[in-house]
Amino acid sequence: VDVAVVIYSVANVSCSVSLVLVNKLVFAAGFKFPMTLTCIHFAFTVVFYRLLAIFRFYEPATNFLGTEAFKMAAAGVGSIGFMNISLNLNSVGFYQLSKLAIVPCTLVAQALLFNVHVSRKVKLSLGVLLVGLYIATVSDVELNAPGLTLGVLAVLTTTIFQIWQGSKQKEYELSATQLQAAVAFWQAMQSLAACLALENLCVNLPAVSNLGSECRTPLAFISNPSNSGSLVLVMVTCLIALGTNFSSFGLIGRTSPITFQVVGHAKTCLVLAGGFALFPIRDLELLRKNVYGVSIAMAGCVLYGHLKMCESSQRRDILDRMCPALLLPLLSPPKYEALAQSPDMEIASDDQSEPAQKLRGTPAETARLALRRSAAEPLQSGGTTEGHTIRERDV
Repeated sequence: VDVAVVIYSVANVSCSVSLVLVNKLVFAAGFKFPMTLTCIHFAFTVVFYRLLAIFRFYEPATNFLGTEAFKMAAAGVGSIGFMNISLNLNSVGFYQLSKLAIVPCTLVAQALLFNVHVSRKVKLSLGVLLVGLYIATVSDVELNAPGLTLGVLAVLTTTIFQIWQGSKQKEYELSATQLQAAVAFWQAMQSLAACLALENLCVNLPAVSNLGSECRTPLAFISNPSNSGSLVLVMVTCLIALGTNFSSFGLIGRTSPITFQVVGHAKTCLVLAGGFALFPIRDLELLRKNVYGVSIAMAGCVLYGHLKMCESSQRRDILDRMCPALLLPLLSPPKYEALAQSPDMEIASDDQSEPAQKLRGTPAETARLALRRSAAEPLQSGGTTEGHTIRERDV
């Protein structure tokens, strides 16, 4: 087990949940300016990393500047902005559905752009996870043309940003700290432009029409001495956001965008489960639906983690052990499929004291016998299947 991955995962879940809760307190206190809050977070990140660089805690990146940093920052700011506006224009159900769409969108993008594919077993575990979250979180799906457009943009920008978080670290050989510090300045500038245009002009936009006829701006709120308590909470969110961003860059850099999404969905399940315990739902039908959904989703998360660990260590997983032999060629690596397609194969034991046994008959019988024989041994590397070398039958 990679200890760093575990630390990044725990830190990301803890910081993300804390950030959501504290942001709700900030908004409840009257600071209802999400883009301005985002801009403050990025500005705090810039100052923090500049101080770290001055005191030589890390070496700033010199090969990731200009256009590349600007593009990556634009994807990150667009992801946050489009998601927030999509939530305002669409129903909560459609918003949750768009978050679920990030996983399949990331799979497609990785396959088309980077020729990176995941196994069928991993796709199965992701399907279980998404079905569970759909049952638990998606109730009403109402949308309109502008909301649908912004929802699609939110999914695309989020997918691109998360893929770049991993690929740029490897391409430019950067650490999570160097990459985040390199894009933080441009993220602060871009989010500043967005908050000035959307939240500091007295224009009655549809997304903020619920604020009333009074013109309310972040500058007016900050300049009011009675709001000093809310500003303290804003500074607390800056520290938590810094931890959230750092753990996100670190987790994606060491794993993949898909793993990051699974961790995020596990966080959603934990938040829902905590809500059940702290705020019991009186509607039994709704409670039953949520419990079923969260249970299925958590099973998908656990299965995903189990499959990834078995793949990395080349061990048999639970599907290898429990699935019928005839189904394994549909879920297992290509070596099973090759075995099922060729009747002229024999299994030569690695143990020289055991005579080789030839497999004859139909492809299905060949695969069934070989897989039943191999089930008794763990997977080995170097072209073997369950401890036995597969070779062409001598003619």
